[in-house]
Amino acid sequence: MASFQNIIREIVDVGPDIVCLQEVQADHYESHLYSAMHEAGFEGVYKQKTRQAMGMTGKVDGCALFWRRTKFHLIESYSIEFNELAQRQVTTVMGLNPRSEEGASILNKLSKDNVAQLVVLELAQQSMSSRTNRDPINQVCVANTHLYSNKDCPDVKLWQTLHLLQELETFVMARGTNLPLMICGDFNSTPESAVYDLLSRQQVHPGHPDVNSGDENGPNVLPDIMNITHSHVLGSVYLSVLGEEPKFTNYTMQFKGVLDYMWYSTQNLRPLSAAPIPDESAITRHGDALPSTQYSSDHIMQISDMQIMLSGGAR
Repeated sequence: MASFQNIIREIVDVGPDIVCLQEVQADHYESHLYSAMHEAGFEGVYKQKTRQAMGMTGKVDGCALFWRRTKFHLIESYSIEFNELAQRQVTTVMGLNPRSEEGASILNKLSKDNVAQLVVLELAQQSMSSRTNRDPINQVCVANTHLYSNKDCPDVKLWQTLHLLQELETFVMARGTNLPLMICGDFNSTPESAVYDLLSRQQVHPGHPDVNSGDENGPNVLPDIMNITHSHVLGSVYLSVLGEEPKFTNYTMQFKGVLDYMWYSTQNLRPLSAAPIPDESAITRHGDALPSTQYSSDHIMQISDMQIMLSGGAR
């Protein structure tokens, strides 16, 4: 309970308008987190990971997304289950029987229970003044995700990222090309990864080691390299503001590096600031690694002020 209270206090002290959380246990969300955030002025949605272990009701984690009620109104929410997308790829795109050896092998490799959640939020003053001719520039689409964690499966993480971006293309285009977009989450991928390559460059270098034909890591689940692409023009908040990614966003005994990012659509959003990540001396002041008595998560909060850009100015 103390760690939960620390996290809530850290969030409230920052005073954000939008909050994206990952690895939120379902029963903790229902029993503590939602009520605490609601009391602090937020509304939110939750998406649990796909799998529900037998006898472990509420113990499966997921993603939680909150927004300040005085600043935003929810227009719509949508969730993505990567297991469903894997099933669709095997049966519809590849035309395989999911019970066949090949189909089952691909499904087994891709079905890792990860999820994403999307919301479209409208600026509260706009919602109050007009509910008829909604302008996408008064809205923002926020995506929150937590990708597969296994370091030996970069192709699975790349597949998840590609399909997240494709789903977002369909979602955003259906609501107007001017809809600002933020993609936040734990991507379990470093800046050297193909995942980062795809998000930042809209494509992956053909010689990238994360792109392989399967073999020792199981069946190949990726399309041809020329088809690993997307139309979003995205910037990384920390790279844009500070000129480089942080040295780490995850600090444990086993791993110290960057896994978490905030991405934004450069055509209609601008990051005004990015809170520097504490240095190692501050992190280790209360223990050799995270979590600690000071930091209740093994991931470090990323904070930014974002501005919606209008054709005639800013908001």
